[in-house]
Amino acid sequence: MPDWTEIADADELPEGGRLCTTVNKKPIVVLHVDGKLYAVSNTCPHAGRPLEDGEVRGLTITCPFHGYAYNLRNGNNLDYPDIEPPLPMYPVRVESGKVQIAVGDQES
Repeated sequence: MPDWTEIADADELPEGGRLCTTVNKKPIVVLHVDGKLYAVSNTCPHAGRPLEDGEVRGLTITCPFHGYAYNLRNGNNLDYPDIEPPLPMYPVRVESGKVQIAVGDQES
């Protein structure tokens, strides 16, 4: 059973919004895209730089430092999927008007 951590009121994350936070010492950025929330690592797996200022187009976030793009649905690197690690993703939900993230050993 996941351990959910409350990070914000849902109305603090409108459509197109993003929120940076740290849960269990892991930097995370939460994005609200097309009516759905995505919680991903705020650290680019390619070079360890923050993704929080990365451009979001559709379901893709692009690292502002090296231009690597990641799919928000599954974390896959869209430029070099066979050699670059995926972007860690975390379960996210809205419960009783609060955005919650499950972070532990179960990165997906």
